[in-house]
Amino acid sequence: MPDAWVAAVPGAREHEPLSPHSWYGIGGRARYFLALEDGAALADLIARLTNERVPYLVIGAATNTLFAAEELPGLTIKLATSRLAVEGSRVTASAGYLMPKLAADTAKKGRTGLEFGAGVPGMVGGSVVGNTDVIDPQGRLHTLSAADCRLAYRDSILKSAKAGWVVLSATFETAEDDPSRIRDRIKEVQRHRRQTQPIERRSLGSTFKNPPGDAAGRLIDVCGLKGRRIGGAQISEKHANFIVNLGGASADDVLALMAEMRNRVFERFGIELEPEVRVIGRAPGQ
Repeated sequence: MPDAWVAAVPGAREHEPLSPHSWYGIGGRARYFLALEDGAALADLIARLTNERVPYLVIGAATNTLFAAEELPGLTIKLATSRLAVEGSRVTASAGYLMPKLAADTAKKGRTGLEFGAGVPGMVGGSVVGNTDVIDPQGRLHTLSAADCRLAYRDSILKSAKAGWVVLSATFETAEDDPSRIRDRIKEVQRHRRQTQPIERRSLGSTFKNPPGDAAGRLIDVCGLKGRRIGGAQISEKHANFIVNLGGASADDVLALMAEMRNRVFERFGIELEPEVRVIGRAPGQ
C-alpha cells in the first residue's frame, strides 16, 4: 500500500532496484524512486518531504556510492538534469551533467580548464570546484562561491556542515584555447587514467582518502592485499585503493574487504584510513 505522500509525487515508483542506478552495479531497492529531469521542481519537493518528515536521498551517477541497505526508506531522487550554458569565460552546467561530457562539450566550444573532467566518471553535482547553486532541506535556494564551499582535499562544506544540501548547478571559470589542443589534453587525461586505474572493471574509485603525507594505495599494497578477493569483489591488482566488481559482487563482499583493508593498515602502520566511498545503509565492518 503506497504511503499517502506519494500521491503528490507524480512518476514515483515503488521498490525500484538500485543496482541499475549504481556505477558499481550493486544495490538493494528504494522504497520509492523518482527520476527528476526538472531541477526547478526539486526545491518544492524537498521542502515537502522535509515538512512531512519523509527521508530522502538525492543521487547522480552514484560513482562513489555503495548502496548497502536491503531497502532505502523514503524517496530516492535521481537527478537526470543535463543543461549547459556558456557565457564568455563562464560555463554553467546542471548537477546531472556528466563530467566527461562536460569536458568534451566545452572543448568543442574552445573553452579550456575542464579537461580534468575527462577522468572523473561522475556528474557535476558530485564534482563541485566552483560557484554552486544549492537547495537546503527547507527548499530554499542559495548560491555558494568556491570560498563558501570550503573546498579541500576530498571534502567541502557540502559533505560536512551542509551535508543535507543538494547541488542544482555549478559554474566554472574557463579560458579560451584551440579545440584541438584541448582535445589533446583530454586524451592525455584519459591515457593516464587507463594506465593507473582499473577502468576495465566497475569500481567506486578510490576506496579511502589518502592520509597526510602518504597514499592509501601504497599502504594497502605494502600489506600485501592486492588481488585479495571476497565473493565477487576484489582489491584491484593495478591499484590497491580500488575494489572492483568481478561480477555478482554484493555490498557484504565490498564492506568485508573495506574492513580488512582498514584493519591491516592500522595494525601495520597505526594509521586509520578514512573512507572515500559513500556507504548508504551500513558502515564498513557491519
